[in-house]
Amino acid sequence: MNPSITIRAAELTDCKIIYHMAYELAKMQDLLPRFCLTPESLESMVSNPHDATQTIVAIKNGQVVAFAMYTLLQNNRLYHQGYAMYIDELYVLALNRNQGIGTAMFQFIGDIALKKGCNRMEWWVEQNNEGAFTFYEHIGARALNEFVTFRLQGEALKEFVG
Repeated sequence: MNPSITIRAAELTDCKIIYHMAYELAKMQDLLPRFCLTPESLESMVSNPHDATQTIVAIKNGQVVAFAMYTLLQNNRLYHQGYAMYIDELYVLALNRNQGIGTAMFQFIGDIALKKGCNRMEWWVEQNNEGAFTFYEHIGARALNEFVTFRLQGEALKEFVG
């Protein structure tokens, strides 16, 4: 890990920059119409150490330059024995990319995953994010092409349940 980078649990004082980065991530992924994080919901998540989703930040020269959110999935499935660590979001400010920060954050979360008994880490990637694909393949991850995600959400879920 880059010795000038510190990774730690997010604190309430980090929420303003995390919210800004989350907004930029949604914008970059062309997902602003679906962006539903609020400063209040972020503060609630960060202030609750028992929340299923945890948030970490990377600090460089005293400034937050990246954040990630991860969730421990304590479910055993038919085809994957053991728990999974799901990475919900990871974002590094543009000026700080290609400096090992993303790798360090993945390693930090991976260490937590191993300590919690996980045998895998999983995450979703937008299909048009070629830079992310290159990075993830570089660290040894592989894309799973054998599954397609389906979703019932909002009104469609309500209508289905009836």
